[in-house]
Amino acid sequence: MLFLEITPGEFEKFTQKHFSHYTQTHINYKAHYQAHLLGVKNDDGVVIAAGMFTEARTLKFLKYFYSQRGPILDYSDITLVNFFFKSLTAYLKQHNCLYVLLDPYILENLRNADGEIIKSYDNRMLISTLDQLGYQHQGFPVGYSKSSQIRWLSVLDLKDKSEQQLLKEMDYQTRRNIKKTEEMGVKVRQLPIDETARFFKLFHMAEEKHGFNFRDQQYFEQLQKDYQGYASIQLAYIDLNEYKDSLIKKLDSLQYQLTDVQNALVESPNSKKQKTKQTQLRQQSTSTQRKIDDIDATIVSDGSILDLAAAIYIYNDYELYYLSSGSNPTYNAYMGAYKLQWEMIKFAKAHGIDRYNFYGITGDFSDTAIDCGVQQFKKGFNAHVEEYIGDFVKPIRPVIYKLGKLIGKL
Repeated sequence: MLFLEITPGEFEKFTQKHFSHYTQTHINYKAHYQAHLLGVKNDDGVVIAAGMFTEARTLKFLKYFYSQRGPILDYSDITLVNFFFKSLTAYLKQHNCLYVLLDPYILENLRNADGEIIKSYDNRMLISTLDQLGYQHQGFPVGYSKSSQIRWLSVLDLKDKSEQQLLKEMDYQTRRNIKKTEEMGVKVRQLPIDETARFFKLFHMAEEKHGFNFRDQQYFEQLQKDYQGYASIQLAYIDLNEYKDSLIKKLDSLQYQLTDVQNALVESPNSKKQKTKQTQLRQQSTSTQRKIDDIDATIVSDGSILDLAAAIYIYNDYELYYLSSGSNPTYNAYMGAYKLQWEMIKFAKAHGIDRYNFYGITGDFSDTAIDCGVQQFKKGFNAHVEEYIGDFVKPIRPVIYKLGKLIGKL
């Protein structure tokens, strides 16, 4: 076996044949000026392991390396694991590295939406092997972290399922909400990069609601440029004039039916069936007129086009990732987030993508979890939970690394 720097073409060919995260792609490599494509070739010259490692400056004169959701290899092949990571250590020593961080895309547990384990993966041998090589496992944390990738992902399996089956497997309320968005005329469209501000306004509302601060607008603009068509911002919106027109037609139909019922009651004034129908039609007419009045007021105050929800998505051959999103809570009644998810699930199906990745949750499945509402939303789509192995850190210069940790500079 031979450990070496591989070409972008070799890396692309390898990731096309081996399940990998969107960060481990040749597209992401092109977006980074300081990245290394490292791999192992067998005796026939075939790449059998690969990973993209980015580098950044630390402690002024040294570097730290990071392989996000990588590297990609058969982790059950302990001989290959030993060779790759021993060789990686030697490579990093030659490149002025202080320490390296990696978080392989390896499942620890497969769970249902309530957190109950469906299947466990025994990674003890792998963790022990890496530990002997100095790659220290950072444990199995729950919650969000500013210094590492989320360990818990919510994923919907699309493989071999029709749109009708996917809808059937969602819970009743989720199906009903999707249907309502279609009845109201909620639409989804892709925003061009120069309209990223419309997304960011909604995203900032989410930041304020949940008390976090993530990235600025420029970050999301650059992300779309970096991923060259594989990243997009999708906006769920409603045209209130169109919705109002549909309600007026509905009201006219109700009034027409009500007239028929009233005529029938003239002929049969004691008909319980007609009296019940009359009551129902009057209630529906009142409700529909109230909606029309509310729409008129909203158009005066907010305009006829309402931005409901928006999200940025990235996809590769294996997954469509729902990364960051936001919505306007004032317009929750229009349920834009449901329409957004459903349209992008259909997008994934149309592109032959087998996994719809709702992305991170905390892994806290209690009723008091800070993301309890988010988990319930994703659960409604029949998403399961994937718990990943977590982070490994290898100090290449242990003494300096320990000092950097002590003084809080890493």
